[in-house]
Amino acid sequence: MTKRYWWIMTIVIVMIALACTSTPVATPTGGPTTAPTGAPTGAPTDAPMTDAPTDAPMTDEPTDAPTDGPSEEPTEEPSAEPLGPAVPAVPTGYAELDTALTETRTNADGTTSPIYAGTTVSIQTQWIGGEGANFAAAIADFMTATGIVIQVDSIGSSHETVLRTRIEGGQPPDLAMLAQPTAVLAYGADGRLVDVATFMDVDQLTSEHEATVGLVSTNGNIWGIPYKADVKSTVWYPIHYFEDNNLAVPTTWDEFIALMDTIKAAGTFPWCMGMEAGTATGWQFTDWVEEVMLRTASPEAYNQWIAGELPFDSPEVRRAFEMVGQIMFTEGYVLGGSTAIVATPQTEPFDPAFPPDDNWDGFTPQCVMHKIPTWYGPDFFPDVRAGGAGTETVYGIGEDIGIFYLPPIDPEFGTPALGSADTLMVLAPAAGGEPDPEVKAVAQFLSTPQGLQRWIEAGSAISANQSTPQEWYAGAYKLDVAAQIVNNATYLGFDASDLMPPVVGAGTFWTEGVNYINNNGTNLDAVLQAIDASWPAP
Repeated sequence: MTKRYWWIMTIVIVMIALACTSTPVATPTGGPTTAPTGAPTGAPTDAPMTDAPTDAPMTDEPTDAPTDGPSEEPTEEPSAEPLGPAVPAVPTGYAELDTALTETRTNADGTTSPIYAGTTVSIQTQWIGGEGANFAAAIADFMTATGIVIQVDSIGSSHETVLRTRIEGGQPPDLAMLAQPTAVLAYGADGRLVDVATFMDVDQLTSEHEATVGLVSTNGNIWGIPYKADVKSTVWYPIHYFEDNNLAVPTTWDEFIALMDTIKAAGTFPWCMGMEAGTATGWQFTDWVEEVMLRTASPEAYNQWIAGELPFDSPEVRRAFEMVGQIMFTEGYVLGGSTAIVATPQTEPFDPAFPPDDNWDGFTPQCVMHKIPTWYGPDFFPDVRAGGAGTETVYGIGEDIGIFYLPPIDPEFGTPALGSADTLMVLAPAAGGEPDPEVKAVAQFLSTPQGLQRWIEAGSAISANQSTPQEWYAGAYKLDVAAQIVNNATYLGFDASDLMPPVVGAGTFWTEGVNYINNNGTNLDAVLQAIDASWPAP
């Protein structure tokens, strides 16, 4: 496979479109469902568990965007007005989907039913808690319209391990979501996936997913359907604490470090950190390193790093590790110190920033900031986790809890941003042959804007389908912040670990990152050399 340096466009077009149509509005407020099955602790990760490497770097070309940082107080939660049934109009351009939505059969008692009513399609995802509820809401109208039962297996932090076990054991689900393009390509190359180009209109699929479909395509095959995108360069914080202590959102790295020192001097820990995610522990560390790399090295160097042409034991990557270590290992910066970083479940570290019952009067958080992608809230706020699916948070996003852009470091590299995306895979049936028509219909539905509509309505998702009506995003504080970050980005980098060979990006980069944290950064030479040694031979 040749190196495809055009991949910088992976999610740029999707999010720039959102950014260009997003209009900040008034004051924010805080704030469905076929329940998924089997939900252990955890949250979405960036973690495939497969050894097959691919050479998949991004492009060299930085985006052409303004360099000013985002404003710190964008808008509110989405409108309460329903957007209508979350089912696409017919004709959709996809044969099985049209059949599922329009054709009926006559039953023995003379009644009629949708033609695929009573069939079951299984899908394994990494979404639990509030995210699981949002996905359940996204498919509910389709199930009602077609009678197809979509069995959602929500696996959480061990999603990739369980998925690989099911696939290798000859009992794959019909469909599965995965965050890592290289793992999708590896499964495709290994004959584990169905080429969706065999049952979907290729022109329609590629035109609607122009920015992302190339990530999961190779040699004329399309091994997945891009579903959802996320912005990662976000820091969550309690707005009232900032206001009560006259703290300003930082716009430079020096201001960022000064803010940490100010919070520490006041007797509070600047950082809430927790990365425990079962077999995926360490993916958040890779995000931190990627963020610093984007801010201290050129786009060319970033892409060379993804491709294995710039070693981990290089001055650029070494500096990124050291700067991350400055935050993680400075005494008094992280609640619980380095031990807590690895031991605290990834859904829980920000809990000490929330007062009970939303009573902020006289409340001082134990820790103040949490770097986590846009998917975090409110789905994993403590009251939502405690209340279960369908619980509405009492904490107002944009009023109580805010989000700011992780500041730039070197002015030479502007205001870059980090992003990622989830891909739907159609698994090859264990018995061979083609997928059943109802499986194709569900996959086709999830490729449409309506396949994510209810999740967008909740103000918590960005569709990878570029034909998604931009007005659906209007008024969502979190999505406004994401739009501003992308709109102001001088360069948008896709998650580097997701594009590295899985043995590195979801292997040694994670495990050696954990090793680095457990040793308080004293073993950097050994860590970098171990990751380099694990890189597959060309």
